[in-house]
Amino acid sequence: MKGELLEILMATFLDTMGRVEIMAEAANSEAALVRASRAGDPDAFAALVRRHQERVFRLAGRFFRRREEVEEVAQETFLRAWSKLGTYRAEAPFEHWLTRLCLRCAYDRLRQERHAAEPLDAEAEASLAAPAGSPDARIEVERLLARLPAADRFLLVLLEGEGWSVAEIAERLGWSRVNVKVRAHRARRRLRHVLEEGWT
Repeated sequence: MKGELLEILMATFLDTMGRVEIMAEAANSEAALVRASRAGDPDAFAALVRRHQERVFRLAGRFFRRREEVEEVAQETFLRAWSKLGTYRAEAPFEHWLTRLCLRCAYDRLRQERHAAEPLDAEAEASLAAPAGSPDARIEVERLLARLPAADRFLLVLLEGEGWSVAEIAERLGWSRVNVKVRAHRARRRLRHVLEEGWT
């Protein structure tokens, strides 16, 4: 009995160590790709793009509906990453640095839109009459968010859509936690105002 328990514990320990080694190897591999990219190796940078493109596209897709806008934000993110690789200090994971760049690209594009709401097509307008719990409710949420200033939309998508905490937003955007809390409070207040306007 004691021997069996010891075997189970050893197997669990070895399995855990194996996973830790794999994670460390992946981190070392990424660090090597970053170093090679900084030295001007386009193949190494292409490997970084392949490794992170799904995350960048998904994040950009949280802010924009049209595929071409998502593609443009993702493309701009990787262009900025290539040109700013010299500023990456490796104090945090490369993914966090790239996420920050993607968020800045998305925010810049949202600000350029001048807060104008994109008109919905007839099919989308018809779906707004659907029950609140239906999949079409997302269109209504997007329509309401489109009426907010870019900074408010941006923050609410991160908090409510992505489920990020105040601490995560502060860390990845370089804002203080107090700043994030104050901005979030104001954004939610403006959203309530938009909702009240819709009900009157």
